[in-house]
Amino acid sequence: MAIDISGLEFFMPIFSFLFVLLIVFIILGFTKILGDNKYLHFLIAFIMAVVFMSFSSMDLFVKTIIPWFVVLLVVVFLVLLIAGFSTKGLDKIMSPAFAWVIVAVLIIIFLIAAIKVFNPVFHSDLLITSGDVGQEGVGTQLYDFFSSSKFAGSFLLLIISVIVAWVLTKS
Repeated sequence: MAIDISGLEFFMPIFSFLFVLLIVFIILGFTKILGDNKYLHFLIAFIMAVVFMSFSSMDLFVKTIIPWFVVLLVVVFLVLLIAGFSTKGLDKIMSPAFAWVIVAVLIIIFLIAAIKVFNPVFHSDLLITSGDVGQEGVGTQLYDFFSSSKFAGSFLLLIISVIVAWVLTKS
């Protein structure tokens, strides 16, 4: 039986915010559009992440992209791992053509997610999925969340992740 980690969905807005913040910060640092000032890069990335996450459709866009982005990274890692084991080096597969294929797949993922999320803008008869709070109070929702199996599975995963990170960084 698999661990129920669907309780992490409660924290998805935070993960989405951090994802946007990190991507924008890395892009600003890599391109050096605003110079070498890391504080300015972080400030701009923070503002962009706040603006990006202020709209529910953008939050849904990030929530749609992140799982596919992770799947793409895992597939690329496995392809490189298999290529590394089958050949003596990765020189044959690590070519500009391989990088362009990965970029093309990433662009396709972005386009499919954008069509899925922003299609209701062009077709008003369709509804955007939103995270409505409903009639319950916040206290009731928090109690229900912390007493559910979703939280237990997510908390267990978090504890295991902390222990693994501690063991790997100890030396």
